[in-house]
Amino acid sequence: MSILEPALAQKFIDKTAKHLEYNINIMNDEGIIIASKDPSRIGNFHEVAFKMLEGTRDTGVVKEDQLYLGTKPGVNLFIDYKQKHVGVICVTGNPETVHAFANLVKTSMEAMLEYELQIDSERRRKDKTEQFLYYLLFEEKMELPIAEKMARKIDLQENHHRVCIILRKEGEKEPHKMIKALNKAEGANAHDLFGRARNDDLIVFKALDPKIEEVTKNYQEVIEVYIEAFKKELPQDFPVEEIGVFVGSIQKEMKNYRASFIHAQEMSLHLKGDGGLHFFQGHILNYIRNKVTMKLYYDVFNTYDALLSPEEKNQMVEIAEALRNNNYNVVYSAKELFIHRNTMVFRLNKFKEILSMDPIAHAEDREFFSELAYYFKNRR
Repeated sequence: MSILEPALAQKFIDKTAKHLEYNINIMNDEGIIIASKDPSRIGNFHEVAFKMLEGTRDTGVVKEDQLYLGTKPGVNLFIDYKQKHVGVICVTGNPETVHAFANLVKTSMEAMLEYELQIDSERRRKDKTEQFLYYLLFEEKMELPIAEKMARKIDLQENHHRVCIILRKEGEKEPHKMIKALNKAEGANAHDLFGRARNDDLIVFKALDPKIEEVTKNYQEVIEVYIEAFKKELPQDFPVEEIGVFVGSIQKEMKNYRASFIHAQEMSLHLKGDGGLHFFQGHILNYIRNKVTMKLYYDVFNTYDALLSPEEKNQMVEIAEALRNNNYNVVYSAKELFIHRNTMVFRLNKFKEILSMDPIAHAEDREFFSELAYYFKNRR
């Protein structure tokens, strides 16, 4: 797991760079944009950052006449931690204008990273459960025997299935009030584990039934009841509408708890600002899409760029998303787009003729149609 996490990177941009005139992007050690002043760029592949990190490019300066996938003109610099490249930070604009400023931003990011990690390390050591979760979720080279020893110290019951829940509140965090309400809520379990992420999101590993057949039957209902009870336990003036709840994947083995956390965290990143309750089970396709770089999409679909006009591409994106939202029902999809059914049918027939496929009648055509639209949406 990369030491440069999306939450920490976005925290830097939100606190430090939001009032600056230049756009700033932060890329992880795989060349993926994990934080940006421009939310639409998060999750995109950044070719220059990737090449810098793999050692095939010795400069991060990109000029106006140079074209790279997912990259705009500007200055890209390594983010270093303990003499190791852990990511890349980019300031977009005329390289001659922003170069000095980019060095200042890089230095600030590195200082914040070191400070935050040090503070995290000291805070986690105050509580055995938080120390255990910190090691399990954030330690770069987690060793299972050590985690198991720590688990024994907190009497962790490993026969339970567990799911990671991330609770994010916009504005002032007020974690103590939230933790108190979580412990008092109906459905709270003595085997639940509580911790805090690096950006002060609350982390709950909710203990579920030991039998997987019981878990899959009703775990969503169990969590819905628990979250509703939690909200009722909060003070009356507490802004519950500012709380977003993100539920990761179900896991049984302790070594896989980090996966559940990552699934909840990634969902919270891409649904930033959304309140309400979100289950990873309903966002698996988006998760997989975010793991696939736009370069791979480009390799598959670039030929189709010349096939459709910009207006036709926009129409395909809108239609594909509406069809997916409405189980490929043409009437309901047309209503969502505020167009007449006949207009919807006319546009679909046009795409059927151009692409020689029918996503309404043939399920195997839906995947191609949907992913081609996703490619067009993210190439705009």
